[in-house]
Amino acid sequence: MDEWLQRLMEGIDPESPDASYQLFLRLMGLVDWWLLFWLTLGCIAVGGLIGWKRGTFWRDVAFAAAFGPFGWILSWLLPPPLPPCRHCGRSVTAKQNFCAHCGKPIASAVATNSSR
Repeated sequence: MDEWLQRLMEGIDPESPDASYQLFLRLMGLVDWWLLFWLTLGCIAVGGLIGWKRGTFWRDVAFAAAFGPFGWILSWLLPPPLPPCRHCGRSVTAKQNFCAHCGKPIASAVATNSSR
């Protein structure tokens, strides 16, 4: 570690006012930016696939872009969106028989009641 730090600080005067800036530029020069770019795009693509499968495409793309592979885990841990009511378009839970907003019966409740 000391050898690495000596090579990094080589040619930089620690007393100069821009020493920290020069050190920062050298550290950023060690990063493979193209690899990070392609890994980020790959994470976004996988997040998009997860979101497309679950019906939350843009949310999961944003999570993948912001958090990388941790965004994938976050996408799987969050619940899927609630289905909309066919009449008013507002979201309803799967356990409801009638829409709380418009009061009309939900299609899945009608199908289960008619089969009895």
